[in-house]
Amino acid sequence: MKSFRKLLCIYIIVIFTGIIHAGSADADTVQMTYESLQSQQTVLGTVWMQTSAEYRASVYQVFNFAKSRFIEEKSKNYEKKLAVIVDIDETVLDNISTQAEYIKEGKNFSPKAWDEWRKAEKAAAMPGAVDFVNFIYENGGEVFYITNRKEAERKNTLDNLLKEKFKADNKHLIMKTGESSKESRRNQIEVDYHVAAYLGDDINDFIDAGATAEERRRKVDELSKEFGKKYFIIPNPVYGSFEAAINSDYYKTDYRGRTQMRENSLKGWKE
Repeated sequence: MKSFRKLLCIYIIVIFTGIIHAGSADADTVQMTYESLQSQQTVLGTVWMQTSAEYRASVYQVFNFAKSRFIEEKSKNYEKKLAVIVDIDETVLDNISTQAEYIKEGKNFSPKAWDEWRKAEKAAAMPGAVDFVNFIYENGGEVFYITNRKEAERKNTLDNLLKEKFKADNKHLIMKTGESSKESRRNQIEVDYHVAAYLGDDINDFIDAGATAEERRRKVDELSKEFGKKYFIIPNPVYGSFEAAINSDYYKTDYRGRTQMRENSLKGWKE
């Protein structure tokens, strides 16, 4: 009888210990959907853009260098009027709080979520952006905003710019009406203006870089002397055309497939 009680006590202790360890394992394990995982992968980049001094410094640096470029071009006395072309999102308007919301909700970009944000007209001016636009106008130039926001978004976009004290109007706000490429819109401005500088957060804000990551890198290498001189890029590690460039089927697959494509694009030092 005593032996049975002893064995029973040992059995209870083993079971109880297993429950404790199982509970500890569960506490250290996170279960989520692949959509949530993909959203979580942007956390550190979003934190960097929202909170870091380094990101803020890099944005100021871009605007400061672009000012110097404009004054240099102004001194050359071109026959055409001088202009600067800027992208809007993550170049002059800060939308990164939308990504923070996606992360908190375990979601990713959707047209519905974007429309809600865009209609709220709450995007703040990027650090130094209003001062930069004012500087260009004060020195005889004009600023054109070329965006891939759709024509139907014009009113909210312009209203948001004006709320943030940007000098802007419908003439200088160039929306997306067809293809995503900005090449034809840039070319149209260049008919009447000498464009002193181009600013954006995506390589396609400057050139049509191509579909693959390899092609995009090659074109950047070919134009390496133009960056910091003619083209000024603001870092954006959270979203952009770089993402789909890792695989031609990126947006044709589901979140699980995209997550795998992201991992497959990485090159470790042991490979």
